[in-house]
Amino acid sequence: MSSVILVGMPGVGKSTVGRELAQVLDLPFRDLDLLFEERHGRTPAEVIRADGEEAFRRAETNLIAEVVTGPPSVIATGGGAVESPVARWHLWHAGPVVWLDAPDHVLHNRLSTDSTARPLTATAEQLAARRDKRLPFYRAADIHVDSSTQSERLARHLADRLTDLTRATQDATPGRMLFYSKVRRDHPMGPREAVISFADRFPQSFLTRTIAERSTGSPVIVVDQNVILAQPTFTAQLAGDRRFALEAGEQRKRLQVAEELLEFAASARAERADAWIAAGGGTTGDLVGTAAALYMRGAPLIQMPTTWLAMSDAAIGGKVAVDLEAAKNSAGAFWPPVAVLADVATLSTLSRDLLLDGMGETLKSGLIGDPWLWDLVRDRGSAALDVEAPDWAARYAMVERSAVLKLGVVERDPFEDGERRHLNLGHTIGHALEIESGYTLSHGRAVVLGLRAVAHMARARGGRADLAEEIDDVVGSLGFDLTRRFDAARVKEALAGDKKSHRGRIRWVLPMDVGVMEQANDITEDELDAALAHITE
Repeated sequence: MSSVILVGMPGVGKSTVGRELAQVLDLPFRDLDLLFEERHGRTPAEVIRADGEEAFRRAETNLIAEVVTGPPSVIATGGGAVESPVARWHLWHAGPVVWLDAPDHVLHNRLSTDSTARPLTATAEQLAARRDKRLPFYRAADIHVDSSTQSERLARHLADRLTDLTRATQDATPGRMLFYSKVRRDHPMGPREAVISFADRFPQSFLTRTIAERSTGSPVIVVDQNVILAQPTFTAQLAGDRRFALEAGEQRKRLQVAEELLEFAASARAERADAWIAAGGGTTGDLVGTAAALYMRGAPLIQMPTTWLAMSDAAIGGKVAVDLEAAKNSAGAFWPPVAVLADVATLSTLSRDLLLDGMGETLKSGLIGDPWLWDLVRDRGSAALDVEAPDWAARYAMVERSAVLKLGVVERDPFEDGERRHLNLGHTIGHALEIESGYTLSHGRAVVLGLRAVAHMARARGGRADLAEEIDDVVGSLGFDLTRRFDAARVKEALAGDKKSHRGRIRWVLPMDVGVMEQANDITEDELDAALAHITE
C-alpha cells in the first residue's frame, strides 16, 4: 500500500483526521510540522519569524523529499507545503492526495482558539489570500472532502473513498494531476475563463471531460508528427475523425501552412464552436492558434504543449503568430486558449537540445521576476537537463514556475501595454539571430545569446555590476554557447523589422538585477554594436 497525503488550509483538521485515518488503514501517522520541529529544534512559526518564509519552505521541502521515501504512512502536511512545486512533486508521487477543506469562517473560528502560532494566516484576510494562492495546488488532489464533520466519521468515509479510487485506477495508466487553475481569459469573444493544468500523465477521463466541455462537436486535432512517433500513448488519447498530422518546425511556421490547416477544417465541415487542439511544441501551438483565430473568425483553442519551451512559455498568454520572411511572429493575433493542458511526461523523450530550448525561456522567467526560480536553475539546472536520469522534481518545478510567472504577467497586462514587454527579455536580438541563421539556430539558444547581449547593455547603464558575469556562469554551466559567429549587418537588418518597434525605435528590456527590468527606447548604435560584439565568436 502507498502512503496517503493530507493537504489543506490550517485548521481543516489534517492532524486529527490523519491520526484517525491511520488507525482505520493500519498505517503509521506522520505529522510534517511535528517532524520539522523535532529535526530543527524550532517550530515552523519560529523559523518563519526568524528566517523568513522562503528559508522555511526550503527546509520543509528537503524534509518532505526524505519522508516520502520512507515506509507507507498517512502524512499530514503543513498548509503551505503544496506551494513548492518540488515538494508537491514528491508528495503527489508518494500516494493518493486528499484535500481536506472547510469554509474560511469555520477555519478562522478554529484558528482563533488554537494555541499553535500561524504567522501566515493570523487574520481572516491573510487566510483568504493564502487560500486563493493555494487553490491551483489543492484542486489537483485526488479526493476533495469537507472536513466540518466529526474526524472519526470522516476517516471511515475517506477509507472508503480511497478503496474506490484504488479500484477505479488499478487497470489505468497511473497519472498525477499537479496543478489546476482557472484564469481570466481576456478576449471579447468566447468564454471569460480558461483552464490551465499540469500533470504527470493526464487521466483519460479528465481529458475527455475537459475537451467535451469546450468543444460543441468533434474537435480539430492537430498533432506534430514527431510527437506521434515519440509519444504513442499520449497521442492515442487524442483519437478523433478530424485529426491532422503536422510536419512542424520553425521553417514551416508560415501563412501557407496555416492555410493548409484551414482548408482541412473546412473540408471536414468543422463548425465555429468545435475546438482546435494543438498537440506539439511552440511552432505547432503558434500555427494551430493562428488558424483557430482565423477559422470562422475565431474557434476555441486548446493548447496541449509537449515541449519544455511550449509548456513554460509559448502555450501561455494567448499570442499566436506565424513568421514573415523578414520578421518573426509578425502575422498573428491575440487569441487566448480556452484550456492549456500540459503533460510533463512528454518531456521524457526530448533531446538535450530541445530541453535546452525550454531552459532558455526558464532562465528568462527567473531573471524577470522569480529569484526562487533563478536560484533553482543555478543549483539544479544541470540535473533537470539530464537526459538519462533527470531530476524530475526540479524539471517540473522549473516548467511550472515559468508558466505561473507568465500567467501573472499576462493577467496584469493582457495586451502588452507595459509589464508584459518584460517577457521579451533577450528576444529582440534573439529573434534577429534566428532570422540571420535562416532558423537553423534554435529559439532557446538564440534567447540566451540575446540575454547576454542585453545584460551587457544593462551593465553599461548602471545595472548590477556582476549580473552579466552571473548570467554567464549559469548559462555556461548548463551547456549554452556564450558566443556565435554571425553577420552583424544581417542581424541589424532583422532588428529593423522587430514587431516591438514604436515609431522606428526598438523597445529594449534591460535586466538591471534579478527581478528588476528597465525598458529603454534610446539604445544607441554604439551600444548595440558593443552588445553584438560581446556575443560574437
